Amino acid sequence: MTHYDMLVIGSGPAGQKAAIQAAKAGKKAGIIERREVVGGICINTGTIPSKSLREAVMFLSGFRQRNVYGASFRVKSDVTLEDLSISCQHVIKAEQEIIRNQLARNHVDFINGTAVFVEPHRLNIRHGTTEEEFAADHIVIACGTEPAHPADIPFDGETVIDSDCLLTLKQLPT
Repeated sequence: MTHYDMLVIGSGPAGQKAAIQAAKAGKKAGIIERREVVGGICINTGTIPSKSLREAVMFLSGFRQRNVYGASFRVKSDVTLEDLSISCQHVIKAEQEIIRNQLARNHVDFINGTAVFVEPHRLNIRHGTTEEEFAADHIVIACGTEPAHPADIPFDGETVIDSDCLLTLKQLPT
């Protein structure tokens, strides 16, 4: 069983900061993420993708350049879902790489899997069909959030969507 001074569950902004600060203080730190990629909701389905889509629309539609080139200016005549997706994925991949480099530079171990407490200072990490136990003096739970779905709003993934569905749309809304 591997022992850490601090293990952090969740690789979003809070988890990153906690693990890196522990490492900077000379502690052996690890960060556990159930997804295959770092960054949590912020980087992968929430804040960064939604802002990246907005910026891609603003750029490709020529909106910001219209004061220089005229009201009818467009960078691209027909903006497609593929155009937006490519732009968004580029930003997401770049942000994931930045986080991975920060963790590596600070000697924070990235542990992929789902954490389950066995005891107050012991975790069982499941990844696929494998399981491994880890111990830590301190465990930080920074597992983030997920979109709220009030019962009176009919989320269907097509007409009414949340930020998680935004990147999986099949066609652009009118």
